[in-house]
Amino acid sequence: MKVDSHDRGGGREFTFDGREIGHIHRGKLVDIPFAKRVRDVLIAEEQAEKHHVMPDSGWVSYRVQSDEDIGGALWLLRVAYLYHVITMRKREGHPLEGGIDIDAALSELDMSDALQDVFNEMRVA
Repeated sequence: MKVDSHDRGGGREFTFDGREIGHIHRGKLVDIPFAKRVRDVLIAEEQAEKHHVMPDSGWVSYRVQSDEDIGGALWLLRVAYLYHVITMRKREGHPLEGGIDIDAALSELDMSDALQDVFNEMRVA
């Protein structure tokens, strides 16, 4: 995982193997890219909002308004990280360091059945 300055709107950008996991603006707004089917579940479950600029994209936004919201932002970033790990592992021959146990990591997130179903579909597709 790499953390850099975020060019659009200030703040920090989180990347993994060159792919953006998400970014946080100085105004405490976190933006995270997902496939639309993941985004749709997150929005339906009120875990995130439609992206503040591109509401029809796969991106979501999450507002950190108090210290109590930090856990939700970290949860979403962890979901995004695992989403990217799964998609990269599906690419034949893509080396990933650390040998992360996807099943254990997903289990720790205590995701809803609907979100687990989407992740399971991604893993077998």
